[in-house]
Amino acid sequence: MDIFKPDGVIYQAISKFSNMVLLSLCWLICCIPIVTAGAATTALYAVCFKMIKDEDSHVAKKFFSYFKSNFRQATIVWLIMLPLGALIAWMIYLYFFGMAKVKGAADFFAVILIIVAVLYIICITYVFACAARYENTPVQTIKNGIFIGLKFIGRTFILLLITGAVAFVCLWNYTTMFLAVIFAPAFLCYVHSSFIMRIFESLEKARDEEIEDEKADNRIAQMKESAERI
Repeated sequence: MDIFKPDGVIYQAISKFSNMVLLSLCWLICCIPIVTAGAATTALYAVCFKMIKDEDSHVAKKFFSYFKSNFRQATIVWLIMLPLGALIAWMIYLYFFGMAKVKGAADFFAVILIIVAVLYIICITYVFACAARYENTPVQTIKNGIFIGLKFIGRTFILLLITGAVAFVCLWNYTTMFLAVIFAPAFLCYVHSSFIMRIFESLEKARDEEIEDEKADNRIAQMKESAERI
């Protein structure tokens, strides 16, 4: 049957599934030393961007290539985000088990804490995708993550809902937990990448149009200057 040929539906589905399992295992292995989790996640996004464009051959080889090439930038970003996340978690603990009993100052603290936590979640949703797509300083990469998340807040909300739904299903029972370990990381990253790729392409298109408009304005200005000389 045609569906079992290399370009058939069944073959393509099995190939995609096996690639995601392989990618998930690569990601988990590279996350074992916690300090390398940022580079592993960045590499996962980079490969998923390729998979979206059907460039998904040799995924393990590509994963480790991206892991190596993005290691410095992604690791610095992660070493900023990790302690920041731990600090926010500690502040949440401090509020619920201490300051929540104190009125006045505790309410102000709660508002600030919510704002900071929301910004952190928005940033972590995009920051490693930004590191996979663009060459920037770590600080600029984090800024870009926050900017994109706020600019496309509707899509960010959808991504967070999808993440929550996948987490809920994965934690349903021991079977789904096992499947989560071998499949969920790459699957969730692939879903995120399909949304984020469209965002990146729209931003890049707007940037290119802006550059072209600027070049056109410069050419007009040069023509006017030449005309005045004549």
